[in-house]
Amino acid sequence: MILNELKSYLEQHGTTSGTILARHFRISEDGIDAMLGIWVKKGIISRFVDTSKSGEVRRIRYAVNSPQALSLTAIL
Repeated sequence: MILNELKSYLEQHGTTSGTILARHFRISEDGIDAMLGIWVKKGIISRFVDTSKSGEVRRIRYAVNSPQALSLTAIL
């Protein structure tokens, strides 16, 4: 299943942008965000939103949480 493949990719490659994941899996970035949103809600993955000084989203990155860590969405 693609969710497990996404998680496995993140475990192997560490923190990765949604753009790279979309390119690798040949899925839109919105599709990646929707699918990884499931793992974020379950506390498996964290989402990091990088923004400009004006608040524009520059990129979204994802990382697998360690077993005892909390899942979070950080806006940087």
